Amino acid sequence: MKGLRLTAAILAVLMALLLCSCGKDKVTIDEQLTEDDLEPASSIVINEEEAAVLNEKVPVCLYFGDEQKNKLVKEIRYLDIDEAKKGVSALASAIVKELISGPKAKGLTHVLPEGVSLRAPVTVEGRVATVDLTREFIDNHPGGKEMEELSVYSIVNALTELKEIERVKIIINGKQAKNFKGSLTLDKEFPRNEAIINKEVGMARPEDGGLVPVSGEEANSLVDEEDPLE
Repeated sequence: MKGLRLTAAILAVLMALLLCSCGKDKVTIDEQLTEDDLEPASSIVINEEEAAVLNEKVPVCLYFGDEQKNKLVKEIRYLDIDEAKKGVSALASAIVKELISGPKAKGLTHVLPEGVSLRAPVTVEGRVATVDLTREFIDNHPGGKEMEELSVYSIVNALTELKEIERVKIIINGKQAKNFKGSLTLDKEFPRNEAIINKEVGMARPEDGGLVPVSGEEANSLVDEEDPLE
C-alpha cells in the first residue's frame, strides 16, 4: 500500500481537535508544536500530496447548521497558514468569509443569508471582535428566532474559538443595527453560546469533505492530558 507516515498529519489532527474542544483551552495561531511534544495514539497514513497540503494549512473551527437547522455543528476547515500569520484580525476575517462561503462537509447547511459579504476586515479590540456585514445580512434573512440565532452564533462561536476573542459585535454597513428580524437585537456584544451547539464534531476531511462524528472521549484519546500547546 502506497503511503507515507507523516507527523504533519498528526499535527493537523491534534491542532484541529484542540482548537475545537467546545471553546475550552483555546490556543493562538502563533503557538507551535514540535515533534518532541507528540506521542501519536495511532498510525495515520497519508500520501505525499495530502501531506503537502496539510503543511501549508492551519485548522480552524467553523459552525454551520445541522440538517434540521435547529442546532450548529462544527466543521474543521483548513486555511492558508500565511493568512493566519498576518494576525488575529486577518484570521478572523478569513473565518467569516469561510462561513459566508458555506459548509463543505456533507449533512451541514448554510445559515447565513444569500448575498451577504464582509464589508470590512474584522477588528479586534479589548477581546471584542467587530464584524461589519453588508445589508443583505438583514434584508435577505428568512427571519424566525431559531434561524436568527443560528446565523448570529455561527459567527460568534467560530470567532470565539480564537483565544484573543471573547465576544462579538455585529454591525451592518458600518453602523450599529438595533433589530435583526424581530426576534433578536444586534445592539450588544454576543458571548459564546454552547447551548446551541450539537455536540457531534463535523470534520471536513481534506480528501472528500465527509462529515466524521468524533466523540469527546475519542478526541481526548488523541492528546495527552497536558496540553502540548501550553
